[in-house]
Amino acid sequence: MGAPMPAFNTKRASVTVLIVTQIAVLSLWFSSAAVLPEMAREAGLSAARLAWLSTAVQLGFGIGALVFAVLGLADRYDPRRVFMLSALAGAATNLALLTVPIGGGEAIALRSLTGAAMAGVYPVGMKIATGWGKTDRALLVGLLVGALTIGSASPHLISFIGGAEWRFTIWASTLLAIAGAFAILSVGLGPYHARAPRLDINAVGLVWTDRHIRLAVIGYLGHMWELYALWAWVAVFATTSYALAGTPDAGSLGKLTAFAAIALGGLACVPAGWL
Repeated sequence: MGAPMPAFNTKRASVTVLIVTQIAVLSLWFSSAAVLPEMAREAGLSAARLAWLSTAVQLGFGIGALVFAVLGLADRYDPRRVFMLSALAGAATNLALLTVPIGGGEAIALRSLTGAAMAGVYPVGMKIATGWGKTDRALLVGLLVGALTIGSASPHLISFIGGAEWRFTIWASTLLAIAGAFAILSVGLGPYHARAPRLDINAVGLVWTDRHIRLAVIGYLGHMWELYALWAWVAVFATTSYALAGTPDAGSLGKLTAFAAIALGGLACVPAGWL
């Protein structure tokens, strides 16, 4: 299969479209977390089931990232096609939530598959972006991390618009992901795009034996543990806080608060990358 013929071959256009597609597809990440209260009310889900629905995505992403790294998929094949197929797979598993019992084992498995699919979107998008820069790669990385953050926040805004109908959020995030999947084919590969060296299994041990790498990995794991826990539950926390204070329409205000809290972090990624 030949390489796609991109509609955008300039750096500014390609990076801009890449950012938009990243935001659109990453709306899948917290599509269920944004509507946990509505799902819980409809199906009477336990706290453990709600936790698994959120945790499964992160577990799936971790496993998916490992598989992508070992197989070198983004280097063996055109990264835009890897991005597209991963986004479509994520959209399919996300929409499939509407066909299985709410919060059941099948739903948890589907969320883990969605997370695994995201391993072919976020890191691969980062690879495409850095191919457009050499001296400004930090800024490009900041832009993509910001896109990830805003995309992750978007289901809360979608849920606010959809109100109590949680299926609206699932449908909307699915359609956004499908649009992003095909839009990525219009993005060009930059002059610094290169294949990464093959994974050296012997080097895996350095993750533990090299003190600097070990500390960096442990720090990153801790950071992600707290970050994704916050992103998954911030809407619930905000809603509960507003409800205890007697604020009218606490649920809707909680969703907006969650979107703002996460998305503002995404905007801050741009100056962070520039600095």
